Amino acid sequence: RTEEKMPSFSTILYALKVSQQAQVHGKVVHFKKKRRVVVADQYRRPRAKAEVSVPVNAPGQQPSPSPPAPQSRAKKWYSSSSRPPAHAVPADPRVARGTLTLPPRRAEFIREKHGVRIVSEHDQGNGRIRFAVVPGQPTTVTLQVQNRGAEAVMLRRCRPCQRPRELSFTDEQGAMQGQALLLHPGGTYPIQVCCLATCNGYFPAVVVFEFTKEPDEPFSIGCHVAAVAESQLAKELGPSAPFQPYQASLQRPITVITEEGVPPSSNKKNELEREIPLGTYQYPKSLKDTILLGPNTGASSSWSAMRSLLEAPLQAENYQQKFQLLLHLEEIQSEVDIRRYDMQDAAMVQDKALLVLSVPGVAESRPSVLKGDHLLVHLSSERDVSPLVQYKGYVHGVELEKVRLGFSSKLMKRFVNNLRFDVTFTFSRLPLRVQHRAVALAMQRGLSSILFPSGSCQRSLFTDTFQPQWFDRKLLANEEQRRAVTHIVTGMSRPAPYLIFGPPGTGKTVTLVEAIKQVWMCFKDARILACAPSNSAADLLCQRLIKDFAPRYVYRLIASSRNYQEVPADIRPCCNWDEKQSCYWYPSKKHLGCYRIIITTLVTAGRLVSANFPAGFFSHVFIDECGQAVETESVVAIAGLLSAMDQKTNPKGGQLVLAGDPQQLGPVLRSPLAIEHGLGTSLLERLMLHNPLYKRSSDGYDPQFVTKLLWNYRSHEAILRVPNELFYDNELKACESDGLDVRGLYCDWEELPKKGFPIIFHGVCGEDRREAKSPSFFNTSEIEVLLHYLKKLLQSQGKGGCPTVSPKEVGIISPYRKQVEKIRKAVTSLDPVLRALPDIHLLKVGSVEEFQGQERRIILISTVRSCSEYLQLDQGFRLGFLKNPKRFNVAITRAKALLIVVGNPAVLSKDPHWQRFLRYCQEQGGYTGYPYGDESPAEDGLAANLQALQLSA
Repeated sequence: RTEEKMPSFSTILYALKVSQQAQVHGKVVHFKKKRRVVVADQYRRPRAKAEVSVPVNAPGQQPSPSPPAPQSRAKKWYSSSSRPPAHAVPADPRVARGTLTLPPRRAEFIREKHGVRIVSEHDQGNGRIRFAVVPGQPTTVTLQVQNRGAEAVMLRRCRPCQRPRELSFTDEQGAMQGQALLLHPGGTYPIQVCCLATCNGYFPAVVVFEFTKEPDEPFSIGCHVAAVAESQLAKELGPSAPFQPYQASLQRPITVITEEGVPPSSNKKNELEREIPLGTYQYPKSLKDTILLGPNTGASSSWSAMRSLLEAPLQAENYQQKFQLLLHLEEIQSEVDIRRYDMQDAAMVQDKALLVLSVPGVAESRPSVLKGDHLLVHLSSERDVSPLVQYKGYVHGVELEKVRLGFSSKLMKRFVNNLRFDVTFTFSRLPLRVQHRAVALAMQRGLSSILFPSGSCQRSLFTDTFQPQWFDRKLLANEEQRRAVTHIVTGMSRPAPYLIFGPPGTGKTVTLVEAIKQVWMCFKDARILACAPSNSAADLLCQRLIKDFAPRYVYRLIASSRNYQEVPADIRPCCNWDEKQSCYWYPSKKHLGCYRIIITTLVTAGRLVSANFPAGFFSHVFIDECGQAVETESVVAIAGLLSAMDQKTNPKGGQLVLAGDPQQLGPVLRSPLAIEHGLGTSLLERLMLHNPLYKRSSDGYDPQFVTKLLWNYRSHEAILRVPNELFYDNELKACESDGLDVRGLYCDWEELPKKGFPIIFHGVCGEDRREAKSPSFFNTSEIEVLLHYLKKLLQSQGKGGCPTVSPKEVGIISPYRKQVEKIRKAVTSLDPVLRALPDIHLLKVGSVEEFQGQERRIILISTVRSCSEYLQLDQGFRLGFLKNPKRFNVAITRAKALLIVVGNPAVLSKDPHWQRFLRYCQEQGGYTGYPYGDESPAEDGLAANLQALQLSA
């Protein structure tokens, strides 16, 4: 020992407080961290350097080298009629036979060159010429080719590409037909554009002007010409502000000091034990550096090592390492993507001890903000100050688009009205952490025979024949449902999971619930954990079960972040809400042991894992909508909760049952690397794709391990036909209903192009538009058509072959959030007829994801996309319908009796699934609207090159 006196803890703590290095809240000490924020976007790619070549020779003709320019006479065009007459010249072979090399960027293609420019009184800037037209009235505008240079140039040709039938181009001297013209300095040559539209819409063309100027190489200038016919409604729905492409903040790395906020007071009673710790599972900084630098740098060895693990087949030996890497990649990309929601110069208002921030889109989880989460703010006036003081605000509540936040007293003392803040959003890491722990526990707990099954132990849980008393008598008429329940109850697949493959409308959840009830009835010592990815799906399981079981047998365990007002009234008596203290509570293991069925979401099941229930406590785990969850999320409900069956050591081991449809939408992910290497594949889909036990043979699936449900109880046969053909091997059968069959109610509706065929495909030539800082698209032309049909339906009053329709029987689907917003605005605010309906708020408008698992008598779909330019972007980011067969499948299988699709047939036909559906509608007489015919291959090829220049925008 030394004689040196050491400072006491209280002395150190006092010094830290005085120096503002720490804060004390109750018994918790919060240290202020200095950090540098770096994000690594996995979608970032190096800019392409390749030029875009547009072939102008005839199809099949080889381009030839560019010979010297011929010394020939040309037509001379002057702006004054007193100039000499023009003379014809042959076309320059560099243009006529060669390949016209276009600059790779739009800005280069449309810019003025050699003093030559294209102008019009309707010029919108950026190479766009846009003019309004009225259907039925011809309108003509003029394009002027101006030579403001010091030397003459030769206009070799002017030609429109992707020209709609509504537009025609003419000129006096034949430039549109390839007649060359000599344009002297100061000269101007007019081109007339005439539009005759028969309906509202957007009618664009890209016009390419080709020039030569001795002794330079040929050059070209392009412009985008568009005629627009729109109603007053479309004008009111137009962009609220010009679109501003998203740009990540290029802020220099700065030192940040964070002031801890005030979390919501925790009234919840937590008696549930925490015996298995939950780690933080932070990703290594080196991983972010590897992504940031990319494969072609000094970090290439790190990149190679990462790719090696990602590309290795998933197996028990690399299960933890590979999935934890995938989860890290997803988290890193989530950090990038959430920056899109950040706000600048946002105002807050004070409400007692809290500040209230308006966050547009938060009600729809864009961004997702829950009670207990936090966000970070700093004063806008201090954004360039270093060190930057930011304040952590904890979420105390979310009400519509208002977020109530608890900040430190330091900020509250500074706060005055109209003080402006920059807001940085964060996301909860809890779901990631429980998934990390789950994949770590999976192999530690010996679950390889469940996650990588190789066979069955052929051991039934019954000594006699299973003779059930069916709770749902309708199953007596459905062989596949009865077979699935029988195999689940007897447990003959163990240790392998049993799969219920449930295509749309085939009663997947009904089958799962019946199996749970039969297990409960047949095995008095059975304890069942029933899970689903979402609260709504877990609520549905609970609602179906309590129809036959008293609340003392069923317990719905709900996360404390959920608003209690969202909990359905019928399940409140059996959930973990404490009425006396008005808070959620988490009972002990002993208390939970009193219930035979526990229902949670997959992530909340992580609380049960932490409690460390004894081995074998749960005999069965059922996961509904398994296809919507990443595998690591499903494993949360398995690892640490279910014991694998073993013939010798654990003959009564547990049974896992997965229900879902691998052909419908899977989990929503952000990281392209994680998606590419398997994180987007659910456990159910992986087993069906890669495990021999679940593969389809010539005789179908092995019923010992999987049952495919075949009877569709939802849709009219005509609506079911294309998805049945494309996704379900033509095995689905439309089942007649015992009572009133609603599926044929609209077959005589007077608006149908063909009676008896309850599908309408209405072709629209609309415009993809964006506004302000939102990257999402909307299409006002499609909204006009949607509202036309919607009003016809809701005002039918039983006339015109259409039974009376209530708004709650109608759903409107669109893949783009901005289109959803615009449709809602049109329905509830702008259209005087619709907004006057007393129950119009019952009409649901939402994305495909919001409709998955739901159904309506009538579904209207707005596909939005009318411009091929962005289709590659959609594919890369997995947006929209195109290039996403699962989204297409879900959208068109929500309708029971009537399906109305509004979209651009020329764009949708680029995808084979939509092309098949479009052809089907044409063959059956269900197509109407804008005339549709196949594009010529030559123009289609040229259009593809022009789209690379983004001239279709």
